[in-house]
Amino acid sequence: MEGLRALAATSVLVFHCWLYSAPDGQRVDLGLLSRFALRHLPAGVLLFFTLSGFLLYRPLAASVLRQAPRPSVRRYLRNRALRIFPAFLLVLLVVGVLLPAALTGRGSSGSPIGRLVGDPGVLLANAFLLQNYFPASMDSGIGPAWSLAVELVFYLVLPLLGWLAATCARAAGTPWSRTGAALVPVAVMIAIGLSGSLVASQVVPPGSGAWHGGVVRSFWNHADLFALGMALAVVRVNLEDGRLRLPSWWRAAATAGLVMVTLVTVLLTDRGRIYQYQGALVYETLVIVACALLLALVVLPVTASAPPPALVRLLETRLFVAVGLASYSLFLWHEPVVRWLQQHRWTVGGTGGFWINLLVLGLLSGLLSGLTYRFVERPALSRKRGRPPPGPTASATPAQVPGQAAPSSQGDGHPRSVA
Repeated sequence: MEGLRALAATSVLVFHCWLYSAPDGQRVDLGLLSRFALRHLPAGVLLFFTLSGFLLYRPLAASVLRQAPRPSVRRYLRNRALRIFPAFLLVLLVVGVLLPAALTGRGSSGSPIGRLVGDPGVLLANAFLLQNYFPASMDSGIGPAWSLAVELVFYLVLPLLGWLAATCARAAGTPWSRTGAALVPVAVMIAIGLSGSLVASQVVPPGSGAWHGGVVRSFWNHADLFALGMALAVVRVNLEDGRLRLPSWWRAAATAGLVMVTLVTVLLTDRGRIYQYQGALVYETLVIVACALLLALVVLPVTASAPPPALVRLLETRLFVAVGLASYSLFLWHEPVVRWLQQHRWTVGGTGGFWINLLVLGLLSGLLSGLTYRFVERPALSRKRGRPPPGPTASATPAQVPGQAAPSSQGDGHPRSVA
């Protein structure tokens, strides 16, 4: 899981370097790389949403399927707060108060950077991750934190989804009817997200000002992007408990599906058949399917006698794990750093300059992220409390997925949400 976080965080760091590092403010044209790859790197955000849905819904799905008590809501919320706020508030303090490196106004790439101390309301909105919902604070603070604000609402809604699944399961008399109950919140999330997309495109379409921006960047518009991860959590628990068995060809089929969906998405976007921007329903649906297939290849069990798949072995290398551990801090630091460097004319233009900028950004952001993880995140995480998912099979999970640790029940899986 740390390797997947590293993959997603790195992809968005590269995208923001391409977007913001050129001294003249224009994207560097890297030919086919820009055309077919770099423009799609924000898909890392959707991978984080998928990870969040899987990791955080898994203990709730396990409690329903195994007829066990639900995890403590108080403990869950405490752990979530320890996961996201210490590092976030520190970085916001540094870039938004001490240094002039936070976004200060409306707009995306054109938004100026500076301090937030001149407008306490904007600073407070960012501190409580409410910046998406007020015109004055939209596109302010730490740019990528808009997605963290979406995550925060998902964290708050998740206990209600667990209660809904448990309520539906009360009348369930068979394991498969309990599976249906566990999937009810998945359907609810899809319905919420689709309704938000409909409102963003039809009721407050682009050009309608702050209302459109508020809907597009809200949980309402993104709820469905957590759903496939939640569905994978239900599948995972059923596999652990022996109620479900995957056919021998499933991994080849999932790999082929991942490649096919990725190619279709890239080609349709390149030819202008589907549009790509925040809230683009068809594009985001294709990307989220690709993310779910990738996650399935990593988290769904293989037989105990089989060696770990090549993808899992790659994601478990020291470099991927190290970047993954500090990926939340990397998400927080990298965009303010590249914007600050560009504004102070410490970046280089041209194709070769892009690679130099990427190296410098990686080193600076990596250093800041490592320090933040060591001295802020780790002490906060050490105060978290949790327990394994309910049921006698939970302890067997690592053996069923060679080389892979079982996800934490209380969600040490904050998707280091980016972009």
